[in-house]
Amino acid sequence: MIKTVKEYVEEISKYKEDLSEAPITLFRGQTNSDWTIKSSLERELARHGIEEILCEKYYSIIDRYKPLMNPLIEKRYKRQMTSSGYPFNFKEYEKGSWELPEMEYMGYIRHHGFPTPLIDFSRSCFIALFFACADFNQDVKADGKVFLCGPPRVWVGGNEIPALRRIGRYVEAGKRHLAQQSEYLIPTVYNSEWKFITFKKATDNPTNNYMFREITISKDAKAQLMKELNNMNINHYTMFLNEDALIKSFHDDWALEKR
Repeated sequence: MIKTVKEYVEEISKYKEDLSEAPITLFRGQTNSDWTIKSSLERELARHGIEEILCEKYYSIIDRYKPLMNPLIEKRYKRQMTSSGYPFNFKEYEKGSWELPEMEYMGYIRHHGFPTPLIDFSRSCFIALFFACADFNQDVKADGKVFLCGPPRVWVGGNEIPALRRIGRYVEAGKRHLAQQSEYLIPTVYNSEWKFITFKKATDNPTNNYMFREITISKDAKAQLMKELNNMNINHYTMFLNEDALIKSFHDDWALEKR
């Protein structure tokens, strides 16, 4: 149960020894320690009693919003759908195992609130701590949690093998992607064609070679931790880089003065 930044850093150092085989350690913060890791797409599908979706169907859904979005944003995303369907063969195993299309677009809409299969992680343990403590000023708050992830050096997958694939930092996914030092994990499976699945299904598979550790953050320490993070210039504005986040950071600053 972590209560100070010093304790947090010490715990991470200890866990990093366990993850020494991984090429990098990734971090994910959640404000409630009872929550498991799920993508926003997984949560959206669960509302309708669904656990997986065909990649082709999902891509056809997100593609249709581009003409509505493009006049309102700086970057333009080209419409891909034609009368013949989406121009990527999701039934071909080798092509889909090498790459999935439009990671930049998917990262962009993920950071702006649209459900995607991308599960956000950060290369920064302090950014993850910020997200674990972000509810510090709410009347009801829970203990937070930071997940540490050690991705394997080589992605392991195969026909009918649920797996996680890692999307690294080198995608043009907007300012928040850079500010949050983001990387992503995507749970997928190939079974005659590529599908997006639940995080649990991917990690429960015995062939999964990702390593995970968890650190619990005391709800009573969240305000003090946020003070220390703010001194590092980690706050709502620097994480989200818009006017709403700027004003929210002022609100947080005022709330922290009273703690």
